[in-house]
Amino acid sequence: MKYSGRDLLLGGLFLALALVLPFFFHAVGLGSVFLPMFYPIILAGFLVAFPVAVVVGFISPLISSLLIGMPPLFPPIAFIMMAEGVVLAGIPALIYQKSNIKILPTLIITIFAERLVLLAAVVLSAKWLDLPEGVLGLASLLRGLPGIIIIFIIIPPLIKKLERKMRTMAIME
Repeated sequence: MKYSGRDLLLGGLFLALALVLPFFFHAVGLGSVFLPMFYPIILAGFLVAFPVAVVVGFISPLISSLLIGMPPLFPPIAFIMMAEGVVLAGIPALIYQKSNIKILPTLIITIFAERLVLLAAVVLSAKWLDLPEGVLGLASLLRGLPGIIIIFIIIPPLIKKLERKMRTMAIME
């Protein structure tokens, strides 16, 4: 299957951002609080073709883990984030791009689904590792709350701005 050059170029850009942003946040100990990898993954979901977006969401945590060790492979945070990435990129690519649902409702559905995936994955991992699943599940949800708030503040206007820019550039071609 072929994709447009725009989709592949933007997918590469969002992948690069998903690798670079967390590096700076983790350098000051704020990666898991502000969820810096999520921003470019969500943008990919809203702005590029579904398969490209899902690949960005899936491989960003894996490549980051292999290159710099964050997120770690054990405990299985990288694998949990890979599942989250698929949801964060896939849902907007399906809902927003394929229907008339606006940015904010799509983002609400996306974040709700991502939080459910996170909770389920943390609870299952905690059971597997013989850890207190309820406490870890709740802690995981609450720890990312500042990042979720920032996502709701910056992503909708950023998507609108990027879409306007992309339309303007398409007219100029």
